[in-house]
Amino acid sequence: MALLKKLSGIFFCLLLIGIIAPLACNNKDSSADGKPTVNFYTGLPVEPIHSRSYVEKAHSSYLFSPVLQGDTVKHDFIVKNDSKKALELSNAEACCGSVVESYTSVIPPGQSGKISVILLTDSRGGQEISGTIRAKTNDTDRPEIKIDISLYVKEFAALRPYRIWLEGSSTEAIVETCIIVPNENYPFNITGIKTRKGVWFDYTCEEIEKDGKAAYEITVRNTRKKPGTYQDVMFIQTDNTARPEFKIRIEGRISE
Repeated sequence: MALLKKLSGIFFCLLLIGIIAPLACNNKDSSADGKPTVNFYTGLPVEPIHSRSYVEKAHSSYLFSPVLQGDTVKHDFIVKNDSKKALELSNAEACCGSVVESYTSVIPPGQSGKISVILLTDSRGGQEISGTIRAKTNDTDRPEIKIDISLYVKEFAALRPYRIWLEGSSTEAIVETCIIVPNENYPFNITGIKTRKGVWFDYTCEEIEKDGKAAYEITVRNTRKKPGTYQDVMFIQTDNTARPEFKIRIEGRISE
């Protein structure tokens, strides 16, 4: 009897695995009321490149070390307040290719605050991100803090385009393509594609040749019939450990 119960338990576990495992791999499922539900995929974890520097002057500069396309770069610009009154920061803004994540609005006398920025490199392979970080202050000696930044982004793959726009009438076929050409310094094969939601479009991936180089062509077709907008992300998975996954953005704007 004990053996029978044990075998029954094993059979039940196998049955659960057989039922649950396929559902876990399915990106589109149905809820109890029959409406489609979506399991979001947010990509492989990527450790940001984090650094910091001190802002010594009203107008200074900072040169970043080169990074690889797809890296997330975070930097804290430390602002010291050597005066005897509170230093107020306002209207902090970044340049193209960067975003002000946060900043200290009031820095007490003798203490330090920071302006934290994020530099986004997904679409900037083979390019330089440059510009000026700015913040207003209440200090008459330095009414504005300006930091000129420069960051070179090494190309992992040429993406033409990085952002796919699916625009048009729902009564017509809306199809766009993206050509991916691996950089010769970072050769790779595409091993799979995942989507953040993958609800309003279908896609195919084909190996091609572009300008005498091995490349890939991803074709994306809109499937949404209802007018409206949507955003999504395709996560392209590779066999190169330097960048096992990179992104292509999807923007849908569907009219009647």
